Amino acid sequence: MKKIFVIVVSCMIDVFAQNISTHLVVPNQEDISIAQAWKRVLSNHEGIKSEEFGAQSAAKLALASKLSFLPNIDVSAFYVHLDSPIQINLMQDKNMSNSIPLGLLPPQMGGFLQTLGSPIALSKQDVIMGAFNIIYPLYVGGARIYASKIASLQAKDAAEAFKLKKLATFEELVRIYYGVVLNQEVLKVLEGIEKGHYAHYQNAIKMQKAGQVARIEVLNAQVAYDRAKNKTKKAKDTLEISKLAFNTILSSQKDMIPISGLFIDTSKSLPSMQFFVDETLASYPVLKTLHYQSLSAKEAKKLQISKFLPQVGLFGSYIFKDQNSIINKMIPTWYVGVGARLPLITPEGRIQKYQAARLTEFRLNALNTQAIKDMKLLTEKTYKQVVSAIREYQSLDSSIELAGENLKLQEQAFAQGVGTSTQVIDARNGLASVLIEQKSVIYKYIVFLANLMALSNHVDMFYEYQN
Repeated sequence: MKKIFVIVVSCMIDVFAQNISTHLVVPNQEDISIAQAWKRVLSNHEGIKSEEFGAQSAAKLALASKLSFLPNIDVSAFYVHLDSPIQINLMQDKNMSNSIPLGLLPPQMGGFLQTLGSPIALSKQDVIMGAFNIIYPLYVGGARIYASKIASLQAKDAAEAFKLKKLATFEELVRIYYGVVLNQEVLKVLEGIEKGHYAHYQNAIKMQKAGQVARIEVLNAQVAYDRAKNKTKKAKDTLEISKLAFNTILSSQKDMIPISGLFIDTSKSLPSMQFFVDETLASYPVLKTLHYQSLSAKEAKKLQISKFLPQVGLFGSYIFKDQNSIINKMIPTWYVGVGARLPLITPEGRIQKYQAARLTEFRLNALNTQAIKDMKLLTEKTYKQVVSAIREYQSLDSSIELAGENLKLQEQAFAQGVGTSTQVIDARNGLASVLIEQKSVIYKYIVFLANLMALSNHVDMFYEYQN
């Protein structure tokens, strides 16, 4: 009865411990697939947001450049306080009017002379005026058209930079995500190897006690076991570091656990190399950016030419003023006109700027041509790396089988006393090496595949091969 009670209590403790573990550990972890991780990165990655804001800003500037075709309309006003009212004296010498005897003149002439001798007020001491102005350029050598085209091309360039940032971040995510998965797989292999070395070490101790092997065999097994423990600890540290990078790129406070495994689906074949080359040359953001920059350089050259051409524009104003002074009454209420300007000599270096614009156009055309060659080569190289990784992965199957059989034979030979501890250790380490090599090849395949899909702008196709 007492034993039954102890068993029941033990089971209750186990259940309680599991509940505690469930409530304390699991909420801090979250499983996530590569597709879910990419969606999360698109939503939270600050670098992507920065490029998105840049693209939006360039789009606003492109719209602003189109508004340059509208007239410039403004309202102006001013208030001026003069030191004294503006006056005019018709008779500069006041003594002249005083020297004429008023009795000799008719009464009307006397009043007229007094008026001429007094100053006439043309304006008050405080002057307030306003104007409604309009200026509309009719012809500026095409500068507005070229500037608008350049701004539009810059907006497209910014959009391609945003797209390039997303593709580069996708490649980075794949490296980090599957880096965590690779480190997990390597840790499992090393833990298995460590257990194998420990079992061999214990067997060697038993055989030494039975007098079947010498002390040196036990020491070899112990050294191998200690080294295996050190490798396992290093693998754990490497895994923790990779998890930190993974949680950082996801902007997550939780411990995210990748659930997409390391594998190569050999049943699915890739499209032809030419397909990826054509897609890359047609859509890769770097090539489009260089294309837009070449077009911008052509428009910039035309913009420099416009500085040699005349400028013609309409202008007009409607003036708001008081009618309480002679000058205000003399000023017209409105006016319109046409103006023209032709620069002859300017300190802006127009010829040199035009020559620089032409050289920039030549430079960008050369860069664009070379970039097409480089991107074609890079796509072909990446495609071959993917295919090569598949072949290497398949070729390692036989090596793993051979290493496993060799380990069994060496363990049997050691148990029968015809083999050495060193042979068993080498066989087990050889198996670990080839297992880790195959997993590393799978990781390289996945990274190469992600690079190939990013180059051809087919990120969604990646999930057809890895999910």
